[in-house]
Amino acid sequence: MHEFSAACSIVETALKAAESNMATKVSVVNVEVGEFTFLIPEQLKFNFEIASRNSILEGAELHINTIKGRLRCDECAFEGESKVDPNLPNQIAVFAPMKCPRCGSSSTKIIGGKDFIITSIEAVVAESTLD
Repeated sequence: MHEFSAACSIVETALKAAESNMATKVSVVNVEVGEFTFLIPEQLKFNFEIASRNSILEGAELHINTIKGRLRCDECAFEGESKVDPNLPNQIAVFAPMKCPRCGSSSTKIIGGKDFIITSIEAVVAESTLD
């Protein structure tokens, strides 16, 4: 349900932006999703299709740019991108990128990659009727 809530938020925000710009149809919504939102792109796209039904977003493509998570290690002072532990099974690895890639410590803090942002919307805008 995490992805459905996020998809509804995308649709609501995109609808407001489209309507305020007199758009008649939205064709593409571009989003940036941080690794530490733990949103699964395929599920987000599927839920976007459902949430956008019967609106000017129906049929629009959802383009997702995944942003790597960033960590700070309290043990060795590493700051940088998180890395997936290759020793973990894929089903678990996606939810466990929190260890320091330098020293392996679990004493880390997230310093980036929690964002979830609509970066742009492509739409057809109604022509002005002013003459």
